[in-house]
Amino acid sequence: EGGKCTASTQDCLNHMAKNLNNRGWVGIEMDDEGGIDKMVVTRVVEDSPAERAGFRKGDVMVAVNGVAYSENNQKSLKDVQYSMKPGADFTYTVARHGKKVDLMVELGSIPDNVKAEWIGNHMMDHAEIQMASNE
Repeated sequence: EGGKCTASTQDCLNHMAKNLNNRGWVGIEMDDEGGIDKMVVTRVVEDSPAERAGFRKGDVMVAVNGVAYSENNQKSLKDVQYSMKPGADFTYTVARHGKKVDLMVELGSIPDNVKAEWIGNHMMDHAEIQMASNE
């Protein structure tokens, strides 16, 4: 975030594949255009840990493991993100219809098709950089 990846395409691919293999997965997609403190769930992936935990489209993310989603908590949120391993239990607090709801999630492993999509999207950034530099 906050700039283009500067690693070589192969180094980046290897790094992403390694990191995603032991990263926990919730199974939600979010719209963060309103900023970190107004992230809204736009999709709950079918058969995901998020669906089992009761996430709903339209939920607004409030906190994870007690760390509020806010600009001031960027480092703490990164630390939480790095601790997300498959099988770990996380508590997400969401705002739903004006009430705060706690959702307990047991993180899963990232499905191969999701890994492929994330890596593929990032590799497109590399392609754009290389195409732009060849002009």
